[in-house]
Amino acid sequence: MGGDENITARFIARYAATPQVFWAPGRVNLIGDHVDYCGGTVLPMPIQFGTTVAVHLNDNARVRGSSLNFAEVIDVARTNVSKLPVGSWGRFLCGALAVLADLGIDIHGVDVMVAGDIPGSGLSSSASLSVGLLYALTSVAGRPLAPLQLALAAQRLEHEHIGVQCGLMDQAVIVLAEPGSALLFDCYEHRYRSIALDDATVKVVVVDTGRTRQLVHSAYNARLNETRIAADVLGVSPAALARLDPRVFQSREHEIIDSVVRGRARHVVSEAARVAEAVAALELHQWAVLGGVLLRSHESLREDYEVSCSELDVLAMSLAAQTGCYGARMTGAGFGGSVVALLDADAVEVAMARATETYASRFGITPCWFVARSLGGVRSLDG
Repeated sequence: MGGDENITARFIARYAATPQVFWAPGRVNLIGDHVDYCGGTVLPMPIQFGTTVAVHLNDNARVRGSSLNFAEVIDVARTNVSKLPVGSWGRFLCGALAVLADLGIDIHGVDVMVAGDIPGSGLSSSASLSVGLLYALTSVAGRPLAPLQLALAAQRLEHEHIGVQCGLMDQAVIVLAEPGSALLFDCYEHRYRSIALDDATVKVVVVDTGRTRQLVHSAYNARLNETRIAADVLGVSPAALARLDPRVFQSREHEIIDSVVRGRARHVVSEAARVAEAVAALELHQWAVLGGVLLRSHESLREDYEVSCSELDVLAMSLAAQTGCYGARMTGAGFGGSVVALLDADAVEVAMARATETYASRFGITPCWFVARSLGGVRSLDG
């Protein structure tokens, strides 16, 4: 969360105005992948890395944006914000303005500078940027949104302006998380509560495979469609597939003729059940039980949902094999990205050295890793 002084100085140098500065974290999902858009309950936690957003309203009816991560500079008339090309980071900025306009919050001119330090991939840099922009813009406009309204607005930004039909998990944890806690979030009923991560004897470690996620948008949307097909066969709402009782699903899964679609539904239903198991184990500090749940989650994501890859598999299994590691799994959308693992605090350094050495010998890449810390959700950095 550092760097706000640097971004302030660079903002002043570029726009000759003093900005207000905000920060939104990235997230790692402890368990519950690919159930959010099916109405499941998920258990993500924010991480200490995120997106810093500096904002100042201007009176020249222009949208000007710059990033410390990308060379592209945005400078368009407020009336032309819909004309940015696909792939432009500015679509997040202009999409945020469009979403807010639909909510009756018109911002006629604004200068924005963003900077992100989320390492690797699969840790929700897009939701961090979306939430950060919307929170910053509504704050400087004096029209703050209620927390869930903010999360839904960020989800809408990705649906309508980025083209990813994501669930609400990422946006919710980035808005709602409390320091030192994960967030148990019901994606169907939008109920939530904090789950304390308060045992210093264990650590959550995030490891980047070094493989950039590939085909993630097309594959994500394909999986979404397959869950809809399964829900239709079973006569349930696509938005509630994850709420199906596992015993009911087992008695009816034969009705899904397509084995691929059947596997997709099996993952969704079983993963939702694993979230409940994981929360119970976490609250009782039953680390071996929780580690076993993580391993079963990875197996399901690999076999039934088919969103893993050789890099994720090797890294997760090499971590799980280390002394002091209770379990590991891929996290996020898949096809690359990161692995999350639960380790004894005093075993982290040795276990990580051995696991990353195994991975490097296989793929020629030494993966980067960090111990995740929950600093809470989006906030102002001014005072």
